[in-house]
Amino acid sequence: MKSPFYFLIEPYGDEYQNTIEIAGKEVIVNSSVENHKHVNRFAKVLQIPIHYTGDIKNGDIIIVHHNVFRIYYDMKGRAKKSPNFLKDNIYIIEPFQFYMYHNGKEWCSVDNWCFVKPADKEHMYLYEEGLEENTGFLKYGNQALQKRGVSKGEKVKFSKNSEYEFFVDGEMLYRMHTRDIIATL
Repeated sequence: MKSPFYFLIEPYGDEYQNTIEIAGKEVIVNSSVENHKHVNRFAKVLQIPIHYTGDIKNGDIIIVHHNVFRIYYDMKGRAKKSPNFLKDNIYIIEPFQFYMYHNGKEWCSVDNWCFVKPADKEHMYLYEEGLEENTGFLKYGNQALQKRGVSKGEKVKFSKNSEYEFFVDGEMLYRMHTRDIIATL
């Protein structure tokens, strides 16, 4: 089965990530489908679109929007799969619904998306913890940022409310658009 414009994908793992491992034991951290934070965002590409000319290949792992595998309740309270669900364990997505792919060696951002690791506060006071406001380090950039001289690992300032949390390789990162990077520090 091939589509002219859509990627055919399946969840990489389950549709939801409701458990974590602590001291060798599996612990349930979520028992609800309503919370978007526990929806799996990793997918395996089953088939690229017929007319696709990018770098992604069949079998690659991609990071998708949090609503792709999400379960909803209809007006009568019945659980329904997302509008992206096709059949069995196969989902369809458009190119704008994913942000990064793994090329077998490293993660690579797609189009104008980038990922920033939030910066810890530099000048900590007694009992004060947290992250420095709207500041981080560019973890996964893109070609547009490279053309503007913003390199991987560089400390950046980003626009307010532009960050969206993703966990990649056990690390919390903010996904944002290139235009949200407003300065290098």
